[in-house]
Amino acid sequence: MRSALRLFFILSFLILMTSPVVSQVPLQSKGNPQSQNTQSQRQVDEQLARSFYNNKEYDKAADLYLKLYTSYNSYHYFSQYIECLLFLENYDDAEKGLKTFIKKDNTTNKWKAQISLAYIYIKNNETEKADKYLKKLINDLPEEKSVFVQVASTLRTRDLDEYAIILYDRGSSIDAMNYKFYMEKALAYNSMMNFEKSIENYLLQLEVDPDDYEVIKSRFSFMMRYDIDGSVIDEMRMAFLKKTQDNPENVMFAELLVWFSLQMKDYDIALNQEIALDRRFDDREFDIIYLARIARDNEQYDIAIKAYEYLVKKSNEGAYYPEAVVGLTEVQYVKSLLENYDREFYSTFEKRIEKECEELTVSDKTIPILIIRSEILTFKLDETDKSIDLLNNVLEYNLSKYSKAKIKMTLADVYLYKGEMWEATLLYSQVDKSMKEEPIGHEARLKNAQLRYYMGEFDWSLAVLNILKSATSKLIANDAMSLSLLITDNLEYDTIALQRLAKADYYIYQKRYELANQMLDSVNIYNPNEVSMPYLLIRKAYIAMENKDYELADSLYKRVYHGYADSYIADKALLEDAVLLERYLNKKEEAMDCYAKLIDEYTASVYVAQARNAYRRIRNEELKFN
Repeated sequence: MRSALRLFFILSFLILMTSPVVSQVPLQSKGNPQSQNTQSQRQVDEQLARSFYNNKEYDKAADLYLKLYTSYNSYHYFSQYIECLLFLENYDDAEKGLKTFIKKDNTTNKWKAQISLAYIYIKNNETEKADKYLKKLINDLPEEKSVFVQVASTLRTRDLDEYAIILYDRGSSIDAMNYKFYMEKALAYNSMMNFEKSIENYLLQLEVDPDDYEVIKSRFSFMMRYDIDGSVIDEMRMAFLKKTQDNPENVMFAELLVWFSLQMKDYDIALNQEIALDRRFDDREFDIIYLARIARDNEQYDIAIKAYEYLVKKSNEGAYYPEAVVGLTEVQYVKSLLENYDREFYSTFEKRIEKECEELTVSDKTIPILIIRSEILTFKLDETDKSIDLLNNVLEYNLSKYSKAKIKMTLADVYLYKGEMWEATLLYSQVDKSMKEEPIGHEARLKNAQLRYYMGEFDWSLAVLNILKSATSKLIANDAMSLSLLITDNLEYDTIALQRLAKADYYIYQKRYELANQMLDSVNIYNPNEVSMPYLLIRKAYIAMENKDYELADSLYKRVYHGYADSYIADKALLEDAVLLERYLNKKEEAMDCYAKLIDEYTASVYVAQARNAYRRIRNEELKFN
């Protein structure tokens, strides 16, 4: 084989020398022609050796790398030669070659060769011999940080992380070196999948040098991203909690725990830490407001309330006091809608908001709670005239264009509830015109289309809905699509059924549930069909929810997504039933099944993201509980 290989080298060299490109080199070069030819041969040999190596022809590559090393005495060639022998499992030749090299070499390459020799002992099942050899190497190294770093790096490339850690520990104990190698040990332990030690060393480094906070945080983030079974996250949670408790004066540990808790959606722990930090330093109000918003967006209303209440009670002169008052009222109102509180609760709530508005005065910042007060007066206390007077009075103030649009939208809703449709459509049209390209303008246009649907003006409504189907807001586009399909399908199939459905929807909007049920029952009796039935069922489920008849609502939702799985509202029925099962019937496993079904079978649904987040939240809660 070797004679054939030598023949191959000779032929390659002759081809190279006779090719047009190569033949020009000596002519163009100002140096020695013989030197140029030698350099060209070296490049050819290198390329051939690399090609053989990459193609896993290790025997051929070994011959070439040995030839290159013999000719040019470069450690790189020798190292590649040893690698080829390892792949060929020719441990005897590799051991002999390394021992010969180690005897005559006094450069830093000697350490690399010694580590390769120990690695061969391990590959040859001589682990005790390798252990003694490596420990002697580590003990004999000069006490220089650069040497320790270089040798440890070489050890780690051979997956000898445990010996790299022994080396780091030795370096840590050398006073003159004055370096603890925490970051390096953390990486080595992570490679060994000893996450407890890895996290411990990162935290020790943070204690020594707080400037490494962002780097360490990114390392933790990386570890979390590739945590397959949750074991890393569990180790982190315990380590962060313990470190924070043991070092209450170290702000970095508290901030790290807050960051980790937010990543894990453990908002309660994050909030407790932020409040503790604020009590010490009086500078965390913005962070608490931020956390409250995140908790609210993730439907963790109790935690959001706790955050806002802390800021409200802290001081009424704080920079974030008005925002905390408004945020607290908003979250409590949203939560109350889920709990179905009685009239007395809302009467007290409305009076509280009135006092808040007097304290904070009417401004763009307080518009959200003014709108809540109007909604309570209208939809919970049936005091529509008082609500109308309130909103008309607010319109007299110097407010932003957007705030006035919000007030007009609410005023239109109140007029619609009261039955004054023309007043309502006029206000919706004003908002549509003034905020034409804004989301609130699209919302006004959708509400106007719904109003026309209630009135039985189906063609007018359809014309607007077909435009809104391409709205920038997915929810508006989805609502427009759903109502458009309802109208289109029933117009083609049964106009009378559509008129009755529209009347039932208007009665539902006005909270006249008995009349709405009667109208829906009339469709069921006189106009039952595949088009109207799924919509009829989902509307009756809504009424059952309002009447707190949750078992009935559950059965109605199930009839929609089991009996009419191809309906355009089957995904909505699944989502509504999942929320019902989780919040009101405490059947979390069934709720997860609904979320999973929605995710798997209705991939194009606008509700998929919401379902996925809810599924993960319930799953994580179950894991914590267990």
